[in-house]
Amino acid sequence: MRGVHLRFASAATIVWIACAGLATFPQPAPAESLSDVAYVESPHAEQHLDFDWPGGTPPATVLFIHGGSLQESGERRRSPAYRDVCRPFLTAGFACATTDYRLAPSFTWPAMPHDVAAAVARVRSLVTARGGDPDRLFLFGHSSGCTLASSLGTNPSYLATVELSPRNLAGVVAMGCVLDNNDLALRGVTADRIREPFQRDPDEVRTFGTPEGFLSAIPSFFVDANSAPTLVVVAEAERVHPPILEQGAHFVRLLDEAGVHGELVIVPGKHMSSIEAIGRPGDPTFAAIRRFLERKP
Repeated sequence: MRGVHLRFASAATIVWIACAGLATFPQPAPAESLSDVAYVESPHAEQHLDFDWPGGTPPATVLFIHGGSLQESGERRRSPAYRDVCRPFLTAGFACATTDYRLAPSFTWPAMPHDVAAAVARVRSLVTARGGDPDRLFLFGHSSGCTLASSLGTNPSYLATVELSPRNLAGVVAMGCVLDNNDLALRGVTADRIREPFQRDPDEVRTFGTPEGFLSAIPSFFVDANSAPTLVVVAEAERVHPPILEQGAHFVRLLDEAGVHGELVIVPGKHMSSIEAIGRPGDPTFAAIRRFLERKP
């Protein structure tokens, strides 16, 4: 099929990583490091990002979006699981940023994707000011950050708030999230059909506000020819429960049918251990992401 690639990390690679222990990449020394950069005027405490520039002209920039179920009780960009995500990218010569965003229950969807869109615009301006190519910006999201990255890569309404579109993204790395809300049969379902069951779920109401908000957070609903190229990353232990592998393959097929490049890779580990290992030498997750970043359009 055009543009579709399915890769599995080899058993030998998995064994090597298991033996690698806690070895990490050497700490890079970025030419410039900016902390707590506001990406909107009069920012809320969450509306800040960190930005590291490796010097020279990097081949691309990565904007990482943390997980945490879109909840204030969850992780942030500097939580232990995510604070070193930029390290291997910097070592490999890429610019890298990590961002926070407003969370539920104080805020409901679409505050989260609107914040990430504003962060995209701010990172593009930082890259442009340093002589880089703002159109070589990749979104990399894990868990609920994966939902956000995939939403910006498919649903044009979010980036439109900063006068951009998914076409302005070089690509999306979608790691560890469901892309059709656990139920492929939901595709095409209207808000009226789910209004009553939606209102019986207080967690969904606190996060998404309305059935319309809930449906607008399902990336596969919005795949078309203008969607961003996407690498779907699935940890070995999360292939079935929830059915991330099945939905990831479905999402890649939709991209293929729309004429957009898509890939799916299965990597060692569990939902959190797979992202926490990304800074180890030889990590197959980082290797797969780097191949995607260096892919010729």
